[in-house]
Amino acid sequence: MTKPVVKLSHIYKQYGDNHALRDVSFDLQPGEFVALVGMSGGGKSTLLRLIAQLELPTAGTIEYADENLVTRVMFQDGRLLPWMTTLNNVSFASHDAKVQARAQKTLAAVGLAGFEQTYPTELSGGQKQRLALARALMADPELLLLDEPLGALDALTRRNMQSFITKICDDSHLTTLLITHDVDEAARMANRVIVVKNGRAVYETAGAKGQTPETVARVADQVLKVILAPDEEAKEGERLG
Repeated sequence: MTKPVVKLSHIYKQYGDNHALRDVSFDLQPGEFVALVGMSGGGKSTLLRLIAQLELPTAGTIEYADENLVTRVMFQDGRLLPWMTTLNNVSFASHDAKVQARAQKTLAAVGLAGFEQTYPTELSGGQKQRLALARALMADPELLLLDEPLGALDALTRRNMQSFITKICDDSHLTTLLITHDVDEAARMANRVIVVKNGRAVYETAGAKGQTPETVARVADQVLKVILAPDEEAKEGERLG
């Protein structure tokens, strides 16, 4: 059996009296695109921060396929540097010729060839997120963590970016974890969808990436039913689909 890129076992996270995560276990397989979906405050972003090693769990273990696993995070706000050009945002203003060449190649890969000397404030919302993605890809990561990266985009740009990101990740066989509250987005982009609710992973199903709109709608609908179900009906939700 293939070794997971990341494996979480019985994860708990507590902030004072607040139990943010309770007994969460799942893994990410090589090349897999997994979506964590649920309401705000349910624990999704906390899980991402733990996987990114920005925080430590209160209890439980997180195992990585490689102790030097290259991981990058793409946030909703992009975390772009407005005083730098797009090229320097990706190369971090390196003067090394090889780094500059790789940065230009990465910008071209995300559709920003010709924008090297443009500043982030001159880009559209979709272009800014492409730039943020390019900066994440610059490190040639083995694991990409997406923290609601498309939440601020208009509906059409968001749909285009969903297709663009999944293609980039598929083409590079990149293991990806998406955090989102949008059930349609989760169903459309992921191989596997996990519902996180009140700090627990309560439901898991196959995603509908690359499948028909009808299949996407069916998966999104069953996931939404689990999210909206009263807590005592969580077990019932696990039998959906």
